[in-house]
Parts: sequence; structure tokens; C-alpha cells
Amino acid sequence: MVNNINKLFFLFFLIFSLSSCNNDDSSVIEVLDGEKLTVKRFEEDYEVALETFSRQNNVEKKNLIDEILSKDFNELPRQLQQISFQFQKKNFYDNYRNMRMISIAADKSGFSTRKDIKQIVDYMRMQTIAQLYLQEEVEKKIKIDETQVRTECEELRKTRPEVAAKPLNDCITFARAKLKAEETEKLIPKVLERIKEGISIKHNEKFDLDEYLKSKKTSSTPTDTTPSKETTAPQK
Repeated sequence: MVNNINKLFFLFFLIFSLSSCNNDDSSVIEVLDGEKLTVKRFEEDYEVALETFSRQNNVEKKNLIDEILSKDFNELPRQLQQISFQFQKKNFYDNYRNMRMISIAADKSGFSTRKDIKQIVDYMRMQTIAQLYLQEEVEKKIKIDETQVRTECEELRKTRPEVAAKPLNDCITFARAKLKAEETEKLIPKVLERIKEGISIKHNEKFDLDEYLKSKKTSSTPTDTTPSKETTAPQK
């Protein structure tokens, strides 16, 4: 989970740049190069970041808040302290503010209009949408009742001392997360097949895909790093 924190902020970087706040009459926190950063915008993007992290790590947002962010920092295991630290409002704001300033600088320099950067962003968008959609479709199929959760909690307390030492509510939360992860792993192949069944595919009989994939080598063509002239903002 901790290893995905940096990925979270990269994905969030892609997501928040597409979001917008209409009819925003909230207080202005500060103005970054002419762009207003408001309380409403920040709060909405903070919620987006929580949702992004929850989905990327297959945990419920409520559990993220109740079991990590609402707990005393010093009482958390070390692996969860980093998550708590990142999402404390002061620390999150510092990261968020830096992302906005870097994004503004990237736009001004023409970096974000480069062909190679656009291709990377498009690929990451496709990858993220596919992952989120698959995960949501799997979530719809997961059925775990409280009897299963309590039974799993009891089994975990018998076999794992660290779980036995936890309060009952923490044990139940841990057991539910474990069952959900196991169900997710079993359901992914089935849901993926169902999704693919709904997609029309027409193969080109004249194209030998196996031969193409077997002989294909990595392209050595230099990457175009030139910003698009028509969309590059002038340098100040």
C-alpha cells in the first residue's frame, strides 16, 4: 500500500488538472500565477485524492478515514504512518500546491504540449480508466456478510497473535479487508472475460499477429520532444 503513494500523486496530478469548480464563491487561499486556489477547489481535490487512493489500494474510503486518518499518528503501525502523514491537511496541501505550481510551469514551458508527453498522458489515462472500471465492476459482484466477517475474525485471532491483540472492531475491519481481497482476486478473471464478451472484435485475416509480435523489436526512432508551436505559451 505504501509503495502506491507516489503513484497516487501522479494519478491525482492527471485527474485534478481535468477537474473544475463552477460557481465557486469560497475563500481564495492564494493565487498562483493568476490562477485562484480556493477552499472549495482544495477540499474537492482532497476528496478526489482520498477516493483515488482508496480505489488504487482496494480499501474502502470510510475505512481509510476511520482506521488510519482518524487515529492517533503514534498509535499506527509504521507502514500506515506514512499514509496518515501524506493525508494530513498541512502535508497534503504542501504536495498539492507544489503539483499545481509544477503543472503551471509545465504548461508555460510547453512541456505539456509535447507529443511524447501527450502520448504518455493518454496512455496513463487509458490505463487508469481501465483499472478503475474493472475494479468497480468487480466490487459489484462481491458479497460478504457479517457472519463471514466475524468467522474470519475469530480464525485470524486464533492463528495470528498480532490480530488477537487488536480491539474487536479493528479485527473485524482487518477480516473484512482480507475477505474482500480474496474475493477480488477470484472475481477479476471472470469479470474481465464478461467485459471482453461485450466488445466487438474483427480480426484482419491478412495480418499475421503472431509473426508480428514475434519479430517486433523496440523502435529506435528518437522521441519528438518539441512543443507544439501553436499551443506553446510565450516565455516570460
